[in-house]
Amino acid sequence: ENTRFLVNVPPSHVAGQSEGMMTTFFYGGAVVLLEVFDAARSLKAVGDHSVTIIGQLPAMFNLEWRLSDYASYDLSSLHTAVYGGQQVSRQFIERLAGMAPKIGTGLGLTEASGFCTYTPVTADIEAVSASLGYDMPLYPMSIRGPMREDGSAGEELPDGELGEVCFSGPQTFAGYLNDPVATAKAISSDGYLYTGDLGYVDAQGLHFLGRAKLVIKPAGNQIFPGDVESHFCALQEKVADCGVVGAEHALLSEAVVAFVEKKPNVELTVEELRKHARGLTSYMRPLHYVLVEPGQMPLNRVAKVDYLVLRERAAQEIAALREKGRWDR
Repeated sequence: ENTRFLVNVPPSHVAGQSEGMMTTFFYGGAVVLLEVFDAARSLKAVGDHSVTIIGQLPAMFNLEWRLSDYASYDLSSLHTAVYGGQQVSRQFIERLAGMAPKIGTGLGLTEASGFCTYTPVTADIEAVSASLGYDMPLYPMSIRGPMREDGSAGEELPDGELGEVCFSGPQTFAGYLNDPVATAKAISSDGYLYTGDLGYVDAQGLHFLGRAKLVIKPAGNQIFPGDVESHFCALQEKVADCGVVGAEHALLSEAVVAFVEKKPNVELTVEELRKHARGLTSYMRPLHYVLVEPGQMPLNRVAKVDYLVLRERAAQEIAALREKGRWDR
């Protein structure tokens, strides 16, 4: 009953309504509710109301850490900080561990009523960095091949093999409202929820590799945007965020376009990014870079990188390059 949980994501989002608010109420705790996310107001609320647990998306933490007066906020009441919703770098987890004594993460999605895998809530950075944790007996996870034509689930794949992350059990949603076609693509006829996430399982738990619909396939190779994004975010002195999308290419079928957000008051050039990209396998290297000014990376309403907007901007960038004969070669 001593828990105070900060809820600062939209109430329509499963993290706000189910994971944060209702779970806290179920255990007799209190919720500090903000009607809209604001980095400064969120940190102020922690100190003003002695918040003990903060659970946010990575972009929300990044916006808070970017505040020039971040160090002045009183966060001493926090005992746990939890993130979810996006792949993050090792540097992110280390920074999170400096915010609260214990940290944790897991895989969660609206269609599964929230979290469905869990790491330990711990001070051990290695444990949280290793994977997205483990499932629970009530809601077992399996890695499967594509759904079959008859609507049944694909074969279960062995540990270590890449496939689609699936769950079965009482957490699965009933379906998309008035959309039986989309529902049939998400829930197999034998009751397996296809999350749209790609990953594999080993002794350390679930390893997430990206959303199936965001995978980029240049010349038949398979690229998970998070791998490329993490590579550039490792330039942590200069890079605040990165979003990677695929764009149509006449020769390669699809090529990588990287949107890289600079940190305030730093110089960053495309030449530096190209040099850093030499650390990537050749087919993973972006063909085009767009430098984004500080604070201008497009985010959706739950503070995730808005890949739909990035794809639109990438199409505009490619159209301009084509007019100059600098694409499709």
